[in-house]
Amino acid sequence: MNTLISITVLLIFMLLPLLISGGAVFWQRRQRQLDGRRSPLKEKLVHLPGEQLRQRMLDLSDRIDTANLLLAIIGPGVLLVILLPRVQWAALRLSWVDWGVIALAAAFCGWIVIRLLPIYREWRNCKEGMQAEIAVAQKLDRLQLQGFRVFHDIPARDFNLDHVVIGATAVFMVETKSRRKPGTGKESAQVSYDGQCIHFPNWKEMRPLEQARAQARWLKDYLHGELGEDVPVLPVVCLPGWFVTFTKQAHQSDVRVINPGFHSLFSETAGRAPLSDTQRNRIVHALLKQYPETVD
Repeated sequence: MNTLISITVLLIFMLLPLLISGGAVFWQRRQRQLDGRRSPLKEKLVHLPGEQLRQRMLDLSDRIDTANLLLAIIGPGVLLVILLPRVQWAALRLSWVDWGVIALAAAFCGWIVIRLLPIYREWRNCKEGMQAEIAVAQKLDRLQLQGFRVFHDIPARDFNLDHVVIGATAVFMVETKSRRKPGTGKESAQVSYDGQCIHFPNWKEMRPLEQARAQARWLKDYLHGELGEDVPVLPVVCLPGWFVTFTKQAHQSDVRVINPGFHSLFSETAGRAPLSDTQRNRIVHALLKQYPETVD
């Protein structure tokens, strides 16, 4: 009986990591299905320059990782093939040291899964955020036909500026937020802004406003240091796929919340003096300095 138990435990433990990994992935996907929310994006995302090469590089990276994994398990696999037939299964008994090793390994597997679950969630969030930023970039890039200058994903101190639009009278710091829609119908796609808070169908948020305000302040200080003069920098929160309505108080707020198709915001002058061509060129140069150097 003890031998049977020992063999059963060893077989279970050999399959345990695979079962835990598969179960974790299934649980994450099931939780996402039960969430009931959907992506707000409907339009097609056109490819950015080098997109096919980027996808090819990702595929090659996966193949490199797979090859390295196979190389790592060849040695242990050979040892198992050689040693397992030599095990005297009928006389096999697990000591308390063996049980301790098994328990420690099982705990280590559980620890890896606990670390893996938030990484998987972050990966999903990053994917949705990337798609939202691409959707917004497609809409904002059309402003360049009207003489605007548009930049994307500008590295800052310890964060990034999703989009920066240089208009005729001001610079707009645009923060993109991806939020999944609950349910179906038009009401599930509507959001209201009162100048203090963004009201979604089932929840409300203030953090995006604070984030946009802080990043716009950083950009204003940075441009002042580069140009030696103050430049108007206006914070904007962009919600792709959402229909945004405003209250009267929203127009008095320093942060604007829009759908990326709301281009009229960037043409408003609000009594501001126009930026000269020299100022605009110096702003462009200052923003380009934030991008990293190309490396081999």
